[in-house]
Amino acid sequence: MALAGCSSGGGAKKAGPAMVIGVPEGAAAAPTGPTVITSAPDEGHPSTTGGVFVDDPAFGGGLAEPPSNAALAAANGQPWAAPIPFATNEPVPGGLVFVLVAGSDARPGEDLLHTRADSLHLLCVNPATGQGTLLGFPRDSWVEIPGHGRGKINNALALGGPDLLAATVRRLTGLPVDYYVITGFPGLMAMVDELGGVDVFVDRRMNDRNSGARFQRGWHHFTGGEALAFARDRTDVERGDLTRSEHQGQLILSALAKMRAEVPDDAGVARWIGVLVKHARLDVPLAKLPALAALARRLDPARLHNVVAPGRVGMTAGQSVVFLTTEAARLFEDLRADAVIGTAQPDPATSTTTGPATSSASSPAPASSTSSTGTSSPKSTTTTTGNSDTSVTVVPHR
Repeated sequence: MALAGCSSGGGAKKAGPAMVIGVPEGAAAAPTGPTVITSAPDEGHPSTTGGVFVDDPAFGGGLAEPPSNAALAAANGQPWAAPIPFATNEPVPGGLVFVLVAGSDARPGEDLLHTRADSLHLLCVNPATGQGTLLGFPRDSWVEIPGHGRGKINNALALGGPDLLAATVRRLTGLPVDYYVITGFPGLMAMVDELGGVDVFVDRRMNDRNSGARFQRGWHHFTGGEALAFARDRTDVERGDLTRSEHQGQLILSALAKMRAEVPDDAGVARWIGVLVKHARLDVPLAKLPALAALARRLDPARLHNVVAPGRVGMTAGQSVVFLTTEAARLFEDLRADAVIGTAQPDPATSTTTGPATSSASSPAPASSTSSTGTSSPKSTTTTTGNSDTSVTVVPHR
């Protein structure tokens, strides 16, 4: 379920403000907020990493958790169910997989592929080890947009569609983008509802009037509307848009866990493909979808790192932006050789690659998904595949 765009407003709700000054509804105290950088990086002297990264550390904790009250929905979900055996005729792709998963902020009557991409992740998968990284980007990241100078990364889709958005991510990260998957608010809600909802662990209380996210801590079984609200909340979470991107990653991993717990064979995979194709736009050739979706079914969410590119709030060109730090540059470099943070490890499960094959998965992931804004030491080896048969795992996002 590709995560839809996440700016204030959306659906049938009245659009809220782009920024809230003061105390969000239900918060116990005013937010402390991140330190603000008031000048941009040197735009006249690009470095080997593109000249858009700052040395300042990423900001840490900020907004306090809102208090509990009767208006917040009680936890009603369950931890991820154990995976079931999977029989497939589809081979595992032979190389690394990089898929751009975006959520468009398109409103009724707007072009889904030419509005802001307010949810943006790069799914990086190493099929040989069963590991990978779900890399989120703050929507206000200040980056080079090829042919358009510097701007917010979410504007690349509006300026030039999915191709320009992919080119922007490639330039920023040095990572390939094999395919894209894009949906919007209605598409996300419809996918979640048609697949019977999704169980997500809410790690802090939410009481946000802008997104409609009003949840107690704990496991929740989200409908489509609730999933969208959870994925859009950025005004009463600890680190604003960075936390929101992390939560969007959680939603992707939860959908992946659901797939592993419910899909036993290629017929089940085909059903998920049908839901995706119905409610999202993607450039994956239909002939490749079965193998790539079967790869998604094989993935253990406990072996995927959910990370957000570290950044720091600042001002440039008269607008609030996020300057990605040099730590983000190191993270991108670390992913190039094997799509994994740190060193890739062998897959402990013995999943077969030719069919009919059966693979049973390891135990379900813990209650909270792996999440970090840090990175390990970068690797010195260089990049991976291009647009090849290794490509896209169609894991639902957002």
